[in-house]
Amino acid sequence: MPLTSTIEIRFADIDKLGHVNNAIYLSYFEQARLKYFNQVLGMGIDWSETGIILARAEVDFILPIHLEDNPFIEISCTRIGTKSFDLNYQIFIAGNSNKTLATKGKSVMVCYNYKTAKTIQMPEIWIEKIMAFENKLV
Repeated sequence: MPLTSTIEIRFADIDKLGHVNNAIYLSYFEQARLKYFNQVLGMGIDWSETGIILARAEVDFILPIHLEDNPFIEISCTRIGTKSFDLNYQIFIAGNSNKTLATKGKSVMVCYNYKTAKTIQMPEIWIEKIMAFENKLV
């Protein structure tokens, strides 16, 4: 079950060609990712000891997004490993009675301890919370 949130396009997001610049999409993914972490994992995490780093990001541009569009983003976890997990993103443009896929992407997130500068096992409580949110069996 994806987490859905609206995207507020800023004037600064628009490039000379009149659409959202390609570099901005990673910021949209990041904003959605932070909302996902806060809603699914909760706010009481000591990120310095049990952190998450972005290891890989992919973006597929399908349709341009313009300032007057009403985009929203859906994010979901599609894979959980021992130290990493995948997040998928889909940005849609809202229409009168439908939605049109404009962009899709994926990120590989790695669990990381900033104090030791090493990857760590994904906390079991995170796995349980993500699987419960995504309606998957623990």
